[in-house]
Amino acid sequence: MSSTATATPAAVRTLREQLTDCTRLMVFADLMDYSGHVTARIPGTDHVLIQPRDTSRAGLQPEDILVVDLDGNVLEGQGPAPTETAIHLGVYRARPDVMAVGHGHPPMSTLFTMVDRPMIAIRNYGFRFIDIPVHPDPTHIRTLEQGAQVAATLGTNRACLLRGHGTVVAANTIQEVFMDSLEMEENARSTVHAATLGPLKPITPEEAELLKVSFGKNDYRIGKIWEHYHEKARQAGIL
Repeated sequence: MSSTATATPAAVRTLREQLTDCTRLMVFADLMDYSGHVTARIPGTDHVLIQPRDTSRAGLQPEDILVVDLDGNVLEGQGPAPTETAIHLGVYRARPDVMAVGHGHPPMSTLFTMVDRPMIAIRNYGFRFIDIPVHPDPTHIRTLEQGAQVAATLGTNRACLLRGHGTVVAANTIQEVFMDSLEMEENARSTVHAATLGPLKPITPEEAELLKVSFGKNDYRIGKIWEHYHEKARQAGIL
């Protein structure tokens, strides 16, 4: 289990609401389409919150969300779990430190699984995604064995790419899943756009070390980004 303290019903309700908001924000930011999912581990248990397979990501409600165990059995809720629930379960099994996982199909990030070029950093926050691994299996990740293989590719990284498919982001919180998904895609988009202007000048290893220290002082960023997009989506009628 991830924690000795079991979440209260109120805490689980909050997680459901955050998952709902994050999923809608991911759709709003073009990080997720009709497929993809964000999950959260319920603290103190081996249970995971995940949306049903067929419920619209754009219209998800807290009461829609399922509870599954690490074997993929649905314990609470209606409707089957997503086809690729195994992505999340594989990460949670292998990484007790991970409390939230996101899987989406952002187009620019996924481009880096289709070319013989690793992910580089063009934006300063992109240092977190330099050389993230690419999982070689382009098929749907349907089985626990496939999920374990994705987790092995992920290793101790905060993200990996799935060949011709999408992304996997592992984080401490749901808000962090959104931030990392957003900034990985924006870094990829900036890379593609910069390449049309001339030779790329990626962040160097020496600069990356300096950025680790610099961004380490900005522990407010996750909440700031979440609040900004939450309000932006509210004004647009998404939330």
